[in-house]
Amino acid sequence: MSDGRTDSAPSPAPGPRIHRRETAEVTGLVERARRGEGGALVVHGEAGIGKTVLLSAAAEEGEAAGVRVLRAAGAEFAMEMPFAALHRLCAPLLGLADRLPPAQRAAVLVALGLADGSAPDQFMVGLAVLGLLSEAGGERPVACVVDDAQWLDRGSAQVLAFVARRVGSDPVAMLFAVRDLADAPELGTLPRLAPAPLDDAEARALVAAAVRAPLDERVREQLIAEAGGNPLALLELPRTLGPAGLAVPLRRPAARVSELLERSFRDRLRALPEPSRLLLVLAAAEPLGDPLLLRYAARLSGIALSAAEAAESAGLLTVDARVRFRHPLVRSVAYRDASPADRRRAHHALARAIDPDRDPDRRAWHRAQAAEGPDEEVAAQLERSADRASRRGGLAAAAAFLERSTHLTPDPGRRAVRALSAAQAMHEAGASENTGPLLETAAAGPLDDLSRARLLQLRGRVAFALHRDDDAPALLLEAAARVAAHDTALARDTYLEGLWAATGAERNGDANSIRAAAAAARKGPAAPTPPRPSDLLLDGLALLFTDGPRAAAPTLRAAVDAFGDATDPRWLPVACRAAWDLWDHQALEDLSTRCVRLADESGALSLLPLALNFQAVAATYAGRFVDAAAMTERAHAITEATAGASAPYSAIVLAAHRGDREQTRLLSETSLRRAEAHGEGGFVTIIEYAAAVLHNGLGAFETALEPALQAAGRSLLFWSAAALPEVVEAAVRTGRTDLALPALDRLAELTGAAGGDWALGVLARCRALLADGPEADRLYTEALQRLGRTPVAVQLARTHLLYGEWLSAQGRSAEGRRHLRQASTMSQAMGADAFAARAGRALRALGERPVVPRPSVTADLTPQETHVARLVAGGATSKEVAARLFLSPRTVDAHLRNIFRKLGITSRRQLRELDLGRSLAGDPDGEAALR
Repeated sequence: MSDGRTDSAPSPAPGPRIHRRETAEVTGLVERARRGEGGALVVHGEAGIGKTVLLSAAAEEGEAAGVRVLRAAGAEFAMEMPFAALHRLCAPLLGLADRLPPAQRAAVLVALGLADGSAPDQFMVGLAVLGLLSEAGGERPVACVVDDAQWLDRGSAQVLAFVARRVGSDPVAMLFAVRDLADAPELGTLPRLAPAPLDDAEARALVAAAVRAPLDERVREQLIAEAGGNPLALLELPRTLGPAGLAVPLRRPAARVSELLERSFRDRLRALPEPSRLLLVLAAAEPLGDPLLLRYAARLSGIALSAAEAAESAGLLTVDARVRFRHPLVRSVAYRDASPADRRRAHHALARAIDPDRDPDRRAWHRAQAAEGPDEEVAAQLERSADRASRRGGLAAAAAFLERSTHLTPDPGRRAVRALSAAQAMHEAGASENTGPLLETAAAGPLDDLSRARLLQLRGRVAFALHRDDDAPALLLEAAARVAAHDTALARDTYLEGLWAATGAERNGDANSIRAAAAAARKGPAAPTPPRPSDLLLDGLALLFTDGPRAAAPTLRAAVDAFGDATDPRWLPVACRAAWDLWDHQALEDLSTRCVRLADESGALSLLPLALNFQAVAATYAGRFVDAAAMTERAHAITEATAGASAPYSAIVLAAHRGDREQTRLLSETSLRRAEAHGEGGFVTIIEYAAAVLHNGLGAFETALEPALQAAGRSLLFWSAAALPEVVEAAVRTGRTDLALPALDRLAELTGAAGGDWALGVLARCRALLADGPEADRLYTEALQRLGRTPVAVQLARTHLLYGEWLSAQGRSAEGRRHLRQASTMSQAMGADAFAARAGRALRALGERPVVPRPSVTADLTPQETHVARLVAGGATSKEVAARLFLSPRTVDAHLRNIFRKLGITSRRQLRELDLGRSLAGDPDGEAALR
């Protein structure tokens, strides 16, 4: 096992100091960690520019100052091994694992292959690594130095990027080196540093220090020109020239620096004796850098250990406690310049040298690289390695093992099945864009009907992940039809998946794909007796999109009720959508809260952002804007942690109800780009709905009308229904009753089918807008009574506002003031600033100054600070809050210090005694909202 050190030797420090500014920046990061301030930095640039030297300088300075330095490096030929780099980095910290919460401790031990258990979510592993570093930092500052990060295995890269974004309050510095940021997308959001090329003066000083032989001035200038300020090139090119070349300038074709370096290393490699070259191939093929393993494999290959001497003399390799290359390019050139037969012999020797009981996966990987052609025994070993990787949560590694297993499988049928499994693992690992060749291999094989259906299903899921277009639902529906003869339950679940995909793929108001999916589902196999909750959901949605809301309402109601005690979060987001179609706020809040809790417990992070968005919209409609902001903040943290695409529709809806023009605009522009790129027509509807709410709140009814009409007419989705009241209000206020009446008729159809006070209260208010005299009075009163029985505070406040404005227009000023005051008070309390300002303008027109309420206790807190405060007030420990919010405990404590300072308190007890709103401990509704 590696001790965590890099597998390439840093370039020797030349006489003149180079990269002074960059050195100060990387060492400064470590110095700040010594002071308790964590951070991360990605050093990026071409090969030889000095990245490794900079990381080494930071490490050496840190070690001299008592910092614990942890090292790891990516290896080009070991990217398939699950959490390989993470193991090298964290091995020295595993003695601290007992300090972690049990779930985190289990996750990291299973991921690193040190314990058995169910496959951990990799971001539970991330929390565990964050916790280990935080605990280690409590003993002394820590610096994590990760070289060649472009070659990290995917699991390690994602976990380390997750951790690097969250160490700001811990005495932990994280330094990464990478050639091209495009090759390490997980690190793309971290601070970065690009070492500058040396200027001419620095280059001349470096050449003078490195070259002691006589050097023709023209040769010097040629070297400096060719190196382009690259320090390694300036050190290496003179070696290639030799004494004769240093005396006489040579004409060489122009080339990139990386090509010059590779040529230099290749020339020196080819000048070695054959045994030394073969030893270098062995060393290059084994990324661990274990000298004992190298010696054993060399002996099995008939290579004498003295062969290393020539490579060391040439400055290409060092063998002591570690096997280290002069530079990663040496490793690459040594491996790629070898013949295929020599590479296979090297891997074969390494496979023989590895203990099959202690490291079966690495042995299987080397055997696969040594195979000359199809080999069922090796393919089967790789399949077992994939299974072990999956159990450790290493989906990317499992996909790589299965992909290689596919290529080595001689039997066409078995090869097709393995290709399908490899593509499935690749899709689940988040690499859907790479599944194409495997899906083609699977399709070319003799699959049975069930496997062929699985293939179609996977193609649909991949299409939905990459492009939310009509291909995805069509493929899923075809898969459902194929599987129906074999597995009714799977077929119905696939129909539901296809219908859900159709609602996400809808474009430009064309709802045909949704109706087609619903019609296909109704032709599929009937639900069993008794039906599962998902069966009721499928039948209810299919009826909704084919026969309309009145026909669907009873089945949808049964489905929503059936999901009330669900223990599997998979279909709960779809159930939330059904609750929305029923205008059932309580069910929406209950189901979204249950989905959040179950996803938290199971580690299903892919579901959490969607569940939190549903939950945040429910909180927004209830007027709990602070809770909604905390939920959207958490959803954003998860998508950032998982490098997922953010879909902040709840944040847009919240910003619109707050009347925040700039935030609504920024979020809408970002989301519109995503919607256009992925074909998410439903998201466009949300953006239009939010614009309508914003401008109606501001009183800009002409501006509100167009997006309201677009949203209301665009689709079959709930957001279109939610836009209908916006159409009625904007149209009435602009004198366009010809537009208001059709919208009211459609609203009556939807709300009449749903029933309930939310639906019928909004309908009564919209009818009141188009009524006169006593009828309008009666309808406004009915709307207030109905909405007053619901949690939907934003609609109640808006109804007071509209009723007050109408009463004022009728000359009933005293009654109008009463309702306008109520609208102002409610809107200000929840933070609906535009509606509050509109109510204030109406009150001032009646000669009354609006009352400005006392600021909320939490007014000065950020959304995340508010979330932390409420969880702590509810009795949660720092570690429990950290796990909930994907932070380290030290970061939670840092937030608490800010919270105490802003609130003028000094203890958690005082925090519990403050009125933080409905989310205090003892208020089950508020506590549930947080969870």
